[in-house]
Amino acid sequence: MPSRSGPKIRFAIILLVIASACLIAVLLACPPSTGRKEKPSAPSENPLTPPSRTGGEATAPPPASRPERPEGRGILVVVIDDAGYNLEELEPFLALSGPLTVAVLPNLPHSGEAARRVREAGKDLILHCPMEAQGGEDPGPGALRTDQSPQEIERLLAAAFASVPGAAGMNNHMGSKATADEALMTAVMRFLKKEGKLFLDSRTSSATVGEAMAMRAGVPYIRRDLFIDVGKSGDEIAQAFSAGIEIARTRGFAVIIGHVQNRGALDILRKGEQGLGDEGVRLARLSEILENRKREPAQ
Repeated sequence: MPSRSGPKIRFAIILLVIASACLIAVLLACPPSTGRKEKPSAPSENPLTPPSRTGGEATAPPPASRPERPEGRGILVVVIDDAGYNLEELEPFLALSGPLTVAVLPNLPHSGEAARRVREAGKDLILHCPMEAQGGEDPGPGALRTDQSPQEIERLLAAAFASVPGAAGMNNHMGSKATADEALMTAVMRFLKKEGKLFLDSRTSSATVGEAMAMRAGVPYIRRDLFIDVGKSGDEIAQAFSAGIEIARTRGFAVIIGHVQNRGALDILRKGEQGLGDEGVRLARLSEILENRKREPAQ
């Protein structure tokens, strides 16, 4: 006779399995509390912004304000050409308090003394080298011409620098034809490189090859931005000076050239020295442009 206990045991086991499964499901759905809650991280508007140390939430950075240009950030380099003819014209420029670069013509009766006074006044000194013009004008004694050999050009440059002792480099006096001649400018740059001098291109011609030849030779090169006083009235000189200030303010630097015999240039410089700081510009030495370039990261 079969036992009745077998089905009962099987039914009990099934109930036990079902009960165990229900208990496990409840435990998984509602884990026991550990007493420590983790704060949900709030989404950050900027994925690179770290969470705030005080609030625990990511905080977006404040809106960027346009930085103000600090006073004197732009630099204005003023070069005064044609010194050497006499000393009376030069002295008022040397009395200016700010930085100034003076370009002295060579082989003139007052070239050496003008150079000495420029250095003594603490101004920058360069050679204002006579170079051949397109129109056939006479640039002055010791001029560099396109029909000269490289050896003659080197001899003339050596004599010119000797008559303006202490010059850190040179710019061209006239030279619209000479600065456009690749052979002549190659010889000039070879000499400047050997002597450790800079070249300021007065850009009397848009056809100048000065920059290309300077780069090829490894000569420090600077270009003129504006002439401020060539045949201009006082108002026009002031406008040109203001244009130079604007270039310096927006680009960071500008080079303007005036002439020692022009009293209008002297007057505007006297007035301008006092107000340049308000324009976000300051007067600077020619060499400062080269120093700033050395600090610029390579492109």
